[in-house]
Amino acid sequence: MTRGQQVRRIAAWEFNRFVKWRQQVIGIVTMLVVGSLAGGLGKLVKNARTRDVRVAVVGATALGFALPAVEGVQWVPEGYTSDRGARAAVAADSVAGALLVRDGTTAEILVRERAAWTASVEQAFTGARQAAAFSALPIDAAQRAALLAPFTVRVSTVTLRNGSTDTATRIVTGAILMFGMFVLFNGFASLFTGITGEKQQRITEQVIAIVTPQTWMDGKILGLVGAALVGSLLLAATGLLLIAVLPRLLGNSTFTLPAAPAELGTLLLVAGVTLLGVVMWFSFMAAIAATIDDPNSSPRSALLLVPLLPLGLAFTLLSRPDTAIAQILSVIPLTSMAVLPVRLLLTSVPWWEPTLALVLLAMATWAFRRAAGTIFAVGILMHGKEPSLAETWRWVRNPE
Repeated sequence: MTRGQQVRRIAAWEFNRFVKWRQQVIGIVTMLVVGSLAGGLGKLVKNARTRDVRVAVVGATALGFALPAVEGVQWVPEGYTSDRGARAAVAADSVAGALLVRDGTTAEILVRERAAWTASVEQAFTGARQAAAFSALPIDAAQRAALLAPFTVRVSTVTLRNGSTDTATRIVTGAILMFGMFVLFNGFASLFTGITGEKQQRITEQVIAIVTPQTWMDGKILGLVGAALVGSLLLAATGLLLIAVLPRLLGNSTFTLPAAPAELGTLLLVAGVTLLGVVMWFSFMAAIAATIDDPNSSPRSALLLVPLLPLGLAFTLLSRPDTAIAQILSVIPLTSMAVLPVRLLLTSVPWWEPTLALVLLAMATWAFRRAAGTIFAVGILMHGKEPSLAETWRWVRNPE
């Protein structure tokens, strides 16, 4: 059996170990049922009508405009002429609250306890006062609309015929980036289990007598990446199904997908960077897992959070995609998976930048894969003690 056949056999074993089709189907059906129930209950709650609360009003004439309509509130301006009377009515539970108007711009709400309806009162009164002020101006409806209309600024570049990155490309690019991050966190638990499990059971010593540690590790990485991709795709497909079908079943407005993305080159580039980044991070974590004796108690399990760093940097650079630090982070292997797609969406990127990012990602993936195999070859024979970072580095530098 050739090395390639051995790698495929190990990868298939790891894949089938974590992808149980029957359980996946049961999980999808369960998600659909739970999502439908949650959507139905949400619609019931949304459509449920509550009894309007009665709110006393003192000094309504000082407003200079009519009391605005507020959902769930019934204004009671008659019968209350002083703050004392309104306070007494609130204390006696005759009304749910009292609106004490001070002047045309200020009022106080008095309630016995915190109430949800008070949150929308300020917005309603602000809109009513602005409408009254516009009505008092010597302008007609068209002039009023012109004053309120936003100023439109359209950004275009000379390199794109459609003027800018189309909406569909932005949505799909963001979806690819988020999917890659989801694959990482969805698969890391299986990665640690798949690599440390045999070490705890002490059966890998028998396996590496048949295949080399590097072959064993390569098969594990490929199989576990495949299992994480399939599991994440099934979850994403289930989520899209819920988004597309559930609103139709509940009688709400349906979700419509945007037009086909126009910039397929950008999407293919983002997909390539994301896939390479996933394999690189799996190789990196495989090297870490090879040094762990017990994943349940090892402090090195906290390294699962390391991939959060590039995602955080990507969000930080949303408002600064043209800076030098953003350009550097978009080609460094540990951060390019998250930062480069952001730059591709928000600014013009020279051709050499994604090319260099892909080359460096491929080199980093190969280096972490080799390091994982080297560490696994020595670490798998150690029990009861985790190697220090110095020992691990010595193994990588001197694999013999």
